[in-house]
Order: sequence, then structure tokens, then C-alpha cells
Amino acid sequence: MTPETSIKRLFIFLLFTHACFIIYGSLVPFRFEYLPLSEAWAGLLAVLISPPRLYSNTNLLANVLIGIPGPFLFLAAFHTRKSLLRSLFLVPAALAYCALLAATAEFLQLYFPGRMTLLSDIMAQTMGGAMGIACWLIIGSYTRTMLQALLFEDSGKTTGTFLLLCYLGMILLLHALPLDLSARMGTLYRQLEDGRIILVPFSTWSSPSAIIASLPTVLAWMPVGWFLVRVKAWPLAAAMLVAALGAAFLEFVQLFVLSRTTDATNIPLGSMGGLAGGIIGKLSSGPTASPVPRGTSWRNTALGSALFLAWFGLTIRSFWSPFTFQFNRAFLTQRVNDISLIPLHAYIGKPYLLSAFNILEVLVYFIPLGVIFSTFVTRHFQGQSARAVTLLFFVISCLLAGLVETGQIFLPQRYPDITDWMLMVAGAMFGHVVSSLVWKKQMT
Repeated sequence: MTPETSIKRLFIFLLFTHACFIIYGSLVPFRFEYLPLSEAWAGLLAVLISPPRLYSNTNLLANVLIGIPGPFLFLAAFHTRKSLLRSLFLVPAALAYCALLAATAEFLQLYFPGRMTLLSDIMAQTMGGAMGIACWLIIGSYTRTMLQALLFEDSGKTTGTFLLLCYLGMILLLHALPLDLSARMGTLYRQLEDGRIILVPFSTWSSPSAIIASLPTVLAWMPVGWFLVRVKAWPLAAAMLVAALGAAFLEFVQLFVLSRTTDATNIPLGSMGGLAGGIIGKLSSGPTASPVPRGTSWRNTALGSALFLAWFGLTIRSFWSPFTFQFNRAFLTQRVNDISLIPLHAYIGKPYLLSAFNILEVLVYFIPLGVIFSTFVTRHFQGQSARAVTLLFFVISCLLAGLVETGQIFLPQRYPDITDWMLMVAGAMFGHVVSSLVWKKQMT
């Protein structure tokens, strides 16, 4: 199988996964009620010929964002450089696919009371599809080439830079969600009066807990410092400056997000993260692989253990705080009975963009686990041994995610959920796979 065929199959799989996600998310929690096909069809036609009804601005924006990946993946899967005519035909086909998928999801919602079938949702997802086509025309070929080089080719492509840009884009999205944006000067003034624009660095550090709460910002910029020093061979000062400028840009963006707090403290914290990541890049051993973990020095073992403990401590603090455990039997019985085994059920009823933020936040928290394990353990194995270690890591990530969610059963302010467990495992495996690919490139 050629790399070209493999990358096409990957995008077809992602396209199918995206379609399943849209249909699944539209029907949760699956309270099916039979409806004759003729009545359902008549209901859909009534929706299509009626004037569009805007449910909310956030719902509109969420549907636009949901529609973007479909046509992008469609063009990535079926685009070919050999036929210009076929490429031109694929653009309207991709938009039609997006509209048909949206209409199908809205039609199926007629069989599930509680879900709303709206023409505005179809139009918004189609609008997002047009944006997805525009994204493909701008960066599609570059993205496809980079993924092919990263996954299937040992080439000189700048896949490291591509991954860094993806990482920075994910951080930007995480800080911009839930996209409740406003650029009014009056709104900015009210935020300043309410104390949600903090211009004096470290002025909020009034307790040790406030200092600990700032550590994720340092950790977020460590990969940037590591990449610039280790891969690009930049000096530590340059890595610190880039991280500081990136953190300043994120704080500037958050000025216009109503639900966010802008804190100048994050700028020096970003610089510290860039410095810490750069130091780790200098201290870590070269990318040599050995079939046994003997290639790992005591220094790397200590560094990996320290990073794992720091990640685990921050994760426990984030998901178990304020640590008000209760062990009452009746309380615990009710908590266990309230746990839903239907993925995404707990997110129904929340604003779509807020749910997207919560999902992305859970994913991001467990990505470092995969990166740490791949960097300090998996990369020292090859062949069957590497696959066995990857399977072991999958079991470990399942157990750690289960530990975090199980602990939330004893906390009245927390809500254990199978969706979060799945997201944690997915985040850990994603970090592990991407980090392993990067190390593999450096060792070839």
C-alpha cells in the first residue's frame, strides 16, 4: 500500500468518524419515539419551507464550527492532483455532502422528542461547510503533505513546525472558547472594573493555591521551549521571548472573550515555561533507541518521574478540588446510580460551545501523559517491544483516567462521567502517538 493510498484511507476514516459524531450528538440521549415515515418526511418539509428561526447566537456559531471539518476531510480524502476536472467537481460535491449530512441529522431528530429540528441548523452547518472548503483551498494541500510526511515518509519535510503550529492553534482555541466575543469599549471597561482584567503581574498571588493554579500556564509553554531549543537549536533567550510573546497574544485575545479573565501574570509565566522546556530539551539525552530501557540514563529517569508527578498532582488538583470527600453510603449509592453509561449524555443541555470547551479541556489535560511516557519510555523500544509497551501504556492510561473519575464519585461538586474517561484515554493516546512519531523522525 502506497503512502498516498494510506493517507486517503486515513482521511476517509476521519470523514466517517466526523459524520458519526454529528449523527450521534444529534440523537443523544436516544429517547426514541416511533413516527410514521410520511409524517416525519412532512415534518422535515415543513421545516425546510418555513422561515429560518434562530435559536441562539451560540447555537448558530456552534453549528457553523461543526460544519467546517466535513468538506475539509471530504476534499482531503478524494482530492487528486492528476485530474483538475475532478478536483473542480469535488468542491460543490463537498458542499452538497455537508448540507445532506446536516439535513439527515435534523430529519432523524424528529424521531427523538426533546431534540429540535431547525432550518437554521442546516444553513449554519452548510455555511460552515463553505468555510471548510475555503480552509482546504488555503491550507489543505499543505496539511495533507505534512501528515503524509509525518505518518508514512522519512523525508525532510518540516513536520515539527507543522505540529508546533497545530499545538499553538489548539491552545488558541482553548483560550477563545466558548467564543462569547465582544469588542465594545464599554464591555472592556466593565471587565476592568469587575477585576477580570489584571494588569499588574503576580498581584493575584495571595496564597499558595493561587501559585499552584498558575502552573498549567507554565506547563502549556514548555513544549514550545523544548521544540525551539531541542529541534530548532535556538538559544534559551529566544525560546523565552517567543513563549512570552505567545502568552501575551493569548491574553490579548482573551480581552474580547466575556467569560475569560485576562491576567498579565501569564506573560512571565509563559516565559518561564519556555525556559523550563528549553532546559529540558538541553538536558534530555539524544534520540537513540535501544531494545531495552538501559539506554535511559538516571538523569532522564529522574526527569521523567518528576514530570509525571507534576502532571499527576496538577491533574488531581484540577479534577478533585476542593477535596470535600464524602463517604456516606446512601450518598455514594445515589452517585453511582446517577452515572450515565451513554457517551456525551452529561453534555446535553449545556451550550454547545461550552461543551466543546469542556471536552477540549479534558483532552488537553491528558495529552502530556502520553508525551511523557513516549519520551522517557516508549522511544527506547523497537518493533514488537514498542507495540507491547504501547499496549501497556493504554492500560495505564485507562487505569489513571478511571482513578480520576472514581475519585469524583466521592465529591459532591464533581460529576463522574464515562465521557470524560473516554476523553482522558483518547488524549493520552493522542499525545503518545504524536510524540512517538516525532521521536521516530528524529531517529531516522
